[in-house]
Amino acid sequence: MAKLVALGDAHLGRTHLAHLRDDQGRNLREEDFLRSFSWAVDETIRRAPDGFVWLGDIFDHARPTYRTFSRVLMGLKKLREAGLSGVAISGNHDTPRVRGTGSPYQALEEVFDNVAFAWAMESRSVDLGGVRVHAVPQTLTVEDFRGELERAAARTGGDSVDLLLAHVALTSLPSRDWRDMNELEIEEAAFDRRFDQVLLGHYHVFQKVSKRTWYAGSTDSFTFADTPTEAKGLVVLDTDSGRPQHVANPGERPLVTLSVDAAGLSSGELVAVVERSAAGTPSGAIVRVYLEHADVAAFRQVSRDEFSEAVPGAVHVEVQADAGAETLPVQGASTIGSLEAEWATFVERQDLAGLDRDRVVTTGARFLEDARGETV
Repeated sequence: MAKLVALGDAHLGRTHLAHLRDDQGRNLREEDFLRSFSWAVDETIRRAPDGFVWLGDIFDHARPTYRTFSRVLMGLKKLREAGLSGVAISGNHDTPRVRGTGSPYQALEEVFDNVAFAWAMESRSVDLGGVRVHAVPQTLTVEDFRGELERAAARTGGDSVDLLLAHVALTSLPSRDWRDMNELEIEEAAFDRRFDQVLLGHYHVFQKVSKRTWYAGSTDSFTFADTPTEAKGLVVLDTDSGRPQHVANPGERPLVTLSVDAAGLSSGELVAVVERSAAGTPSGAIVRVYLEHADVAAFRQVSRDEFSEAVPGAVHVEVQADAGAETLPVQGASTIGSLEAEWATFVERQDLAGLDRDRVVTTGARFLEDARGETV
């Protein structure tokens, strides 16, 4: 029997809500992900497993910043000093589309010989704590992935447990309105019965797919749409029983969604109902409030700051009004800000893998400022 700790989808370097900064000017959400990763490394060491596995998308994109890369380097250094070995695969976010671009995993591979990195779009099979681990990383196409899966399956057999690691979406799960960048989607039946157990990355919620297949989930929450019924964290797999145990991340930032009936309320009453509904919200939370059947005119009279002041412990408050089917619904902020502010808000919602989000915001703002000057 072996005990392995699995970490999935840390997405280090992911930023969100660009205006949320700490006293050193760092994006709060990016710091959340870095802090959750550091917790996962420490928790892995504390549990003294036979080895660890990383299930892809440790980085949010294939060109991480120095600060992000150094955090992973320090984490791997701590794991090595604890005498732990591991296996890591790349995911759809942190695999470059062109092989010649290089990979952050390639650099880490040069330093940490206690970790088997599968990043070059080719599968690897290694022994880890008495388990035969078959690591199939992100590839360019589903056909390529199937080929690497078959090569891995051909290396199964023997007395040890055969554990497959992959980073894919499954067709058996509920369909989504959107597809992630470079996403590979495959049917679970493609995971040959020659694999005894399967651990997957890519979906950010810890969940059982079948008797032998599990998603480990992510270490932190991304957006409200990603908020699961269970907390984020990591997984401890007992390969003898095949049952993974989910370990919750105690430092995850709360994402709170509230919905209240606001029919017939004045602007002042809207602020008051937000304050009442948000009472008891954990300090440091990001809060979203839906005002059902709110009067559009009354909603527009309330500034963003007034709603934020109604929930003083939150780091960010987003209030959305649903006026119902009888009138035009208003979604989003209560006021339209400057072009620069609206541009920053737009960028927050975009997946900018491979790009520096702050630079995109500042460059766009500069262009808008220059354009305004030309019209004067």
